[in-house]
Amino acid sequence: MAEIIEQGELSVLGTTLATGNTATLSTKITTMRFYNPLAYVLTIERYDALTATSEVLYEFNLAAGDTVSDTLVYALKAGDKLTAYSDIPGTSYYILGIDYAVS
Repeated sequence: MAEIIEQGELSVLGTTLATGNTATLSTKITTMRFYNPLAYVLTIERYDALTATSEVLYEFNLAAGDTVSDTLVYALKAGDKLTAYSDIPGTSYYILGIDYAVS
């Protein structure tokens, strides 16, 4: 297993937070946090590589200074992606997860 820790700033065009690895190595995202000092709209989207479809998991209209903390577990198989969008620049993110072997 390998721990995943990423942080940075979201692009208004979308930022891929995590991608599932290979058929023998999957990814679990266990924590995601987002913050912007200004009012913002946060959208989280999941891409399923098996069906080649994307689905919006949630979208929040947030007040200035709001923080979103998501502790649901997202399991990503090969080619699956989690992408985050913010309607304005300056939204910071932090993610925590693991890559693990699939038996």
